[in-house]
Amino acid sequence: MGSRSKTEYEDFSSKYRVSSFDYNKQYSHFYAHRLREMTSLLLTRVEEQWGNSHSVKKLCVLREEQTEQCIIIGTIYKHQNHKPSILREISEENQLAPQPPRKYYADLEDKIILEDELQRVRLCGKVDGRYLASGVACAVLGCIEEDGRFVVERILFYEAGPQKPLRNYCQGRKLVLISGIDYSQVHNYVDSLNLFQHWLCGNVSGNSCTGITRVIIAGNSARTSSEEHQTTSLQARSTENSGAVAALRTLDSWFACWSKSVFIDLMPGAHDPANFMLPQQPFHKFMYPESSKNASFRSVSNPYACALDSIQIVGCSGQNVHDLIRCTMIEQPLEALRSTLVWGHIAPTAPDTLACYPYVNSDPFILYECPHIYFAGNCDTFQTDLQKGPKGQITRLICIPSFCKTQSIAVVNLDSLDCKEIKFNIDSE
Repeated sequence: MGSRSKTEYEDFSSKYRVSSFDYNKQYSHFYAHRLREMTSLLLTRVEEQWGNSHSVKKLCVLREEQTEQCIIIGTIYKHQNHKPSILREISEENQLAPQPPRKYYADLEDKIILEDELQRVRLCGKVDGRYLASGVACAVLGCIEEDGRFVVERILFYEAGPQKPLRNYCQGRKLVLISGIDYSQVHNYVDSLNLFQHWLCGNVSGNSCTGITRVIIAGNSARTSSEEHQTTSLQARSTENSGAVAALRTLDSWFACWSKSVFIDLMPGAHDPANFMLPQQPFHKFMYPESSKNASFRSVSNPYACALDSIQIVGCSGQNVHDLIRCTMIEQPLEALRSTLVWGHIAPTAPDTLACYPYVNSDPFILYECPHIYFAGNCDTFQTDLQKGPKGQITRLICIPSFCKTQSIAVVNLDSLDCKEIKFNIDSE
């Protein structure tokens, strides 16, 4: 086995742990808290960007006869006719013509509205609604028109805040990111998964795995439900559940073996046997009993945040990126991931079109600090880029490929933030 570099590990995911579940709360509290927090953060950005040359005003004090430019801060609401609506479901009950469901909601006719604590205003001018989503907090510079619309001259986002400096250890430390093992279908690529295990344990000659400090498994390890295998009968459901239990047992054996060689962090995903709403809670240790015996195996939340030798790492199993693509005209997962970083929020479409817990006094998805590594799991292909912030922040963006589709993983050099894809596709060799 290759040598393993030791790193100082810190878990910053406590904000994603829900200690008590209360679903009787309204989401208005969640939005109100997001606006309050983001307003305080954006005011600092406004002062840095525009100084005191323009006043910051509430929507309730805007008057159509005012001609001077001002700044307003609020939350984007995107009015989309193609988004699912309970009113349309009621209309179907009344035998009115229903609209066919759509996979993507974005349309060129979507209206962009900015709302604060009391009012809302329609935005026009230099604002591109194709690449914005509901729930995004921003500051806009412009003026009010006679028809009541606000003409945007410039738009400003938080851009994920300050970033801690990197410490250069020059030890060749590496982080492995894998997602979408999807074990119910693993018979199609079991040889690739075996090869990955041998590589991870240092048993493959000519492929150096030295320096691997941690493996993060970003969701969808075991598919317990799928659109392709919807079942209705009791017998069929029993058969499917039995297959899921068998898959979990096999995965437990895999993870127990891996965690004997390296630290493993296991995140839940959209298809895993976990709670549906974000943030998804860590798996109970009884789901992976053999793996949980190893101190190097940890079940963590989704989203997940940690630090390795002060290198800040934040990521999600991909639901935030996939939902953003559905609600906007952003086509690539990498650009969707980049947008959430620029907006300073991991999942802005929650709870509008992405299910999440109804928080009252917090919004754990706000990115108060800029991470060094920011990832999304379960993407169709591997994508990566460096994102540079306005204050010199540098973030390695990573779209982790789904292993069941690509038989590949992402490996990050923690010293340089370089990232590459490694394939374990037996057929291509």
